[in-house]
Amino acid sequence: MELVIVGSIAYDDLATDAGEAEGALGGSATYAGLSAAFHSRFRDPNMGGPVPVGLVGVVGDDFRVGDWEMLESRGLDLSGIERAEGSTFRWRGRYHGSMDEAETLETQLNVFGEFEPKIPAGWTSPEVLFCGNIHPTIQAAVLDSCSGAKFTALDSMNLWIMTEPTALSDVMRRVDMAILNDQEVRLIADDANLIRAAESIRSGDALVEPEGWGPADGHPGTGPDYLVVKKGENGVIAFTPQGMVALPAMPTSTVVDPTGCGDTFAGALLSLVAASGIVQPGIEEIREAIINAVVTASFTLGEFGTAGIMNLDRADYAARRDSYRRIAGV
Repeated sequence: MELVIVGSIAYDDLATDAGEAEGALGGSATYAGLSAAFHSRFRDPNMGGPVPVGLVGVVGDDFRVGDWEMLESRGLDLSGIERAEGSTFRWRGRYHGSMDEAETLETQLNVFGEFEPKIPAGWTSPEVLFCGNIHPTIQAAVLDSCSGAKFTALDSMNLWIMTEPTALSDVMRRVDMAILNDQEVRLIADDANLIRAAESIRSGDALVEPEGWGPADGHPGTGPDYLVVKKGENGVIAFTPQGMVALPAMPTSTVVDPTGCGDTFAGALLSLVAASGIVQPGIEEIREAIINAVVTASFTLGEFGTAGIMNLDRADYAARRDSYRRIAGV
């Protein structure tokens, strides 16, 4: 398996200024997987053909047959998804105004509350491993199970930053890339200056020392070499060993539902990293991956749930990517 994605699979009840959707297929693994699978399907045969993408997660016995079949039809390997007795993870939220942040109205963890990822035997040495926004101790267990992964990445959220700073810091020292939004970066570093905050995370200075660590033990270790910072409508900044990449967002007047845009972004970016076959991607590979990630996420933004990427047309995508390149001058 070239790309393994571990995260949530959910049903979302959504309300935005554009309308409402009930029982929309969602979850971090779902968005990232569909996004990665889209790019995998259209990989140049001369570059090795499709990138196999496997999902690891859990669903309840209420998970719709049609949704399972749809995920399989997009080329995703679902061998790592456990079917458990009970209900699938459910989230209810709404957005309004600028829609920068979701207001959570209700969270029902259901079978996801007892989630212990089971990595299939053949998936322990992927080209790329992505730990979606799950508890950092679970992310650590996944990293242990996939010790042969060539490139590792994670996402996180304010909840874990505030409640599990030590566990999150430990796991951030173990991955090659962290994909976070600008508020999360500032919160981790306790620094309003985004550039300074990001560099202190990469150096490890902003991360919490492991339990039992003392001055005699020296520096506990650096953070991720690659830090990709999502800034919503203000674009993206990526910090890499070779320097920074800064790119704008995709300008759009169609903002229906921001749910899953970050996961869509991550899935596209990491699919292209996996396809490159480069263990430590350079600044040009990262720039190209971000261009495609920004464009892919803009399709998620335009419809409720995963509908925007579920049936994404290759020609529509190529046209929007060309438009983005002209706007961004890349």
